[in-house]
Amino acid sequence: MSSEVSRLRLLGETSDRAEARSQEESDAAVGSPESRKRAASALIETHDRVFRRTARRYSICADDAEDAYQRALEILLTKAPPIEGDSLVRWMQTVTKREALAVRRLRERLLGSPRIPGVEDIDERDPLDSIASDRPEPEDRAGSRERVTRSREALRALKPQELRALTLKAEGYSYAEIGEITGWTYT
Repeated sequence: MSSEVSRLRLLGETSDRAEARSQEESDAAVGSPESRKRAASALIETHDRVFRRTARRYSICADDAEDAYQRALEILLTKAPPIEGDSLVRWMQTVTKREALAVRRLRERLLGSPRIPGVEDIDERDPLDSIASDRPEPEDRAGSRERVTRSREALRALKPQELRALTLKAEGYSYAEIGEITGWTYT
């Protein structure tokens, strides 16, 4: 800064006017929508994973985390303060966290306190039980494991030729093609 001030004094401009002018230029550059977009895209390119992880940490599910992250990006593009570097990263972390918590509160309010049959005490109810999930229920997983175990046992009981024919059928061959490959009759 001192070299710039001395250079400006040589040019006949006072340091106060130079500082005021440079401050106005930087404010205009940071405040313009185009510069804000450039700064936001650079920030997203370098710290996208960090912000997504923050949103996921404070959200109930992945969809809520994505919603919170999108809301944080909107705020970044429209209301970001004129700061750069690590300060902007910390600011965005805070915004992402707050948005994730806001989405979480909204989700919990929407879920309310659902009435689960057979459960009378409110302390015994888990609000996360009422969230729809793509994962199979524990009973479904147990049934699936049991089917796999039974299938494995049935395959061990087959003769080697039967196992080969079954494997070829699973690969999409017709019975006639299996007969041609193995040299067996149709029966």
